[in-house]
Amino acid sequence: MTKVIAIHSFKGGTGKTTLTANIAATLATHSRVGVMDLDLSGPGLHVIFGLKKGEIKATLSDIFLGEAEPAETIVDLSQKFDLKKGGLFFCPASNKIEDMLRLLKSGLEVSVFKDTIQKVGDQCKLDYIIVDTHPGVENDTVLAMGCCDALVLVSRVDQQDLFGTAVMVMLAETFEKPTFLALNMVPPGVRIKDAVKVGKDLAVLFKSHFLAAFEFQIDVINNLSRSVFVLDNPNSNFAKKVSEAVENLERELAGMSAQQSSL
Repeated sequence: MTKVIAIHSFKGGTGKTTLTANIAATLATHSRVGVMDLDLSGPGLHVIFGLKKGEIKATLSDIFLGEAEPAETIVDLSQKFDLKKGGLFFCPASNKIEDMLRLLKSGLEVSVFKDTIQKVGDQCKLDYIIVDTHPGVENDTVLAMGCCDALVLVSRVDQQDLFGTAVMVMLAETFEKPTFLALNMVPPGVRIKDAVKVGKDLAVLFKSHFLAAFEFQIDVINNLSRSVFVLDNPNSNFAKKVSEAVENLERELAGMSAQQSSL
């Protein structure tokens, strides 16, 4: 059964979309992974994945506007990224202003999104679907929370971010969804072991799970979203940290599934 993981942040600028692409690509080296860009008013994953206009036949925006079927949106990136053991399948959002405005007016329907997840998961035989959401508390955020199996919250070590993350955890609790906390872009002045301690303490406070703490990586920033960093730099410190986070996430999700099965 396909596990759906939403990746979210309370504020923009946390590196959420970069982490989404790199976590998905790391998972896709050994699993079949779908990625959905649900940041409908500010999509960016298509840039990181290096997609040109002619490679996209339809988008999630077209589905929500009733103008396309889920199968038409799927872009198979497996061969492009030489993923022999796993696979990566991407459903982009439209970057056309007129589509964004039409969606704002029409809104999103839970049934349509659930149907899209089901059909994409079945057609591509996916192990995971990763959903990149729009920052803050928006309609698409609530939609993703209601449809996902787990939520990864990305935050900086910043008072405003952490306060907002606590709000997001409380919102996720209303849907009875497990949450994972990832601290990103930890500044050079903060020791990583101190950031990890803060993250673990916050996870206990939030009744959440601590996923990882990522240092501020100038080489990742300098990449300027031109590619999936972990695939281009598999031996980098950032790639190793992402792999550890993915292993932790898979282990926790497997444990939750086993626990549910025993009930």
